[in-house]
Amino acid sequence: MKQIIATAMLMAAGAAYASSPALYECIYRYDMTGNSGDKEFSEASDCILLIGEDQSKFYDYSAFRLDSVSAIPGVSGDMIKKFNEEYLNSETFFGQEVNTSLKDNKITIFCDMAPERYKYEQKLPLMTWEETEETADICGYQCRKATCEYGGRKWQAWYAEDIAVPFGPWKMLGLPGLVLKATDESGAHSFEAIAFHQGNGEFAPSKIPNQVSIGHEKFIELKNEYDKNPEGAINPESISEIAVTQGGKILINGIPSRLNKNRAIPLEYTAAELNGTKKENSSKAKKKSRKDSLEDIKVIGARSVPK
Repeated sequence: MKQIIATAMLMAAGAAYASSPALYECIYRYDMTGNSGDKEFSEASDCILLIGEDQSKFYDYSAFRLDSVSAIPGVSGDMIKKFNEEYLNSETFFGQEVNTSLKDNKITIFCDMAPERYKYEQKLPLMTWEETEETADICGYQCRKATCEYGGRKWQAWYAEDIAVPFGPWKMLGLPGLVLKATDESGAHSFEAIAFHQGNGEFAPSKIPNQVSIGHEKFIELKNEYDKNPEGAINPESISEIAVTQGGKILINGIPSRLNKNRAIPLEYTAAELNGTKKENSSKAKKKSRKDSLEDIKVIGARSVPK
């Protein structure tokens, strides 16, 4: 019963108190597969994409749940504590928050790498998509396949023209339909929709104080080094406070120190990592009216909705 009440409160939070409500939400399963030493591993985490007429926000599902509950007026401290512990104790966690603004023609990305919170921006478009004749049924929608190269990886994306918005998971942007599945050719990274429904979340300003603004290339360099060795990437002089939660999680300057037991596989590489060859990307995706495209979209139930 408590879980039902908590879930009901979460679902009501965005709809009742949103400063800028999302029209639709798409939940994705993010899979990362590779080798750690001499062993193969596969990790999965859940993420959510909030969809508006001219903006989107993609980030970890446990962070979304915490944001939603925290936004409820009068919510108890115990309830917030419960969802905060879930957020901190997530064994797998997608650590980037990707905010897309078509109005400003840019994406803004926030990422915690203890002891700092980083922020960087990129102008749109990011990618040059090549459309194909291949189709597939993804999450109940007929989708078309498109391909591109970005950040040193070859990506395949399946988008639903019936949901004519140029958004998708992570940076999968610029196609004439919502990207419901995207995989890189090596099989290391995969995003696939598991549920699509009407919006209950919001586009509230990201509560990330004292973030460090940084360039895209420098961020990727730091991120890839941090994922290999989080402890070694920390400058001791930048530490002002270390705290340990009851669950044993370490907070450095109030920022969770997340250790990936298998070490993450980079989503993208720097120009130096790509043998000094920097890829310049642009998009030829068709543009459609956001207001018109969001009307009469069918909504389906979840096949495997996270708790």
